Amino acid sequence: MTAELRRAEAHFVDVASLLPRVVAARGLEDAQDIAAVLRARVAAVVSRDSGAGRSRRAPRLVPGLMPRALGPMDSAMHQALVERADLIESRAAAVLDRALLAGESWTRALGVPPRGSASAVWRKYASTVSAYRDCYGITGAKPLGAVPERRRRNLTPLERVPHSRARSGWRKITLTLRPDQLSFRV
Repeated sequence: MTAELRRAEAHFVDVASLLPRVVAARGLEDAQDIAAVLRARVAAVVSRDSGAGRSRRAPRLVPGLMPRALGPMDSAMHQALVERADLIESRAAAVLDRALLAGESWTRALGVPPRGSASAVWRKYASTVSAYRDCYGITGAKPLGAVPERRRRNLTPLERVPHSRARSGWRKITLTLRPDQLSFRV
């Protein structure tokens, strides 16, 4: 439930108004696990493209994969989470740099890193791909490896969402480059 609320915050959903709405949406009298029901309702709101008071701003994600910890918390916890986010971002950049330097085959799908103002945007999305690969131990030539099994009924957003976010980052890279700049597409 907490992770789902953090995800909502990262997507600019007003959690203070969201929670009362999902509680009031339908009764909870027959629920065996009220937190699980509310988590599912919050996830459904966050996964929708529109409504729910959500803005069109890009979600606040570390490094493009997981929600930043926002909202009320004590200052020591906030500082620790900011430091952890910085370490994760640094590792994603280092993994990307090592892969580029080594000429790993998956980096060809990212195209040639652009120069100038487009470089920062390219690195942001390329770091998302490298973080995903690092987190899930992907070693093959495809930037994102195999697509997670989607038909399994108990597949959670924690399993499905990171692949979707990494794929989105990879697509943003490929859409900003001319097709002739890419070695291959996945």
